[in-house]
Amino acid sequence: GVRFQINAQNCVHCKTCDIKDPNQNITWITPEGGGGPNYVNM
Repeated sequence: GVRFQINAQNCVHCKTCDIKDPNQNITWITPEGGGGPNYVNM
């Protein structure tokens, strides 16, 4: 089957994986320490 792999070390925290996952199999959370962008409307 189709496999969707996310490499955390290459992640820029754009949330595309969360948006493009129609089955909502991905739970997107900010990285350790709470860093990353602040997406107010998402």
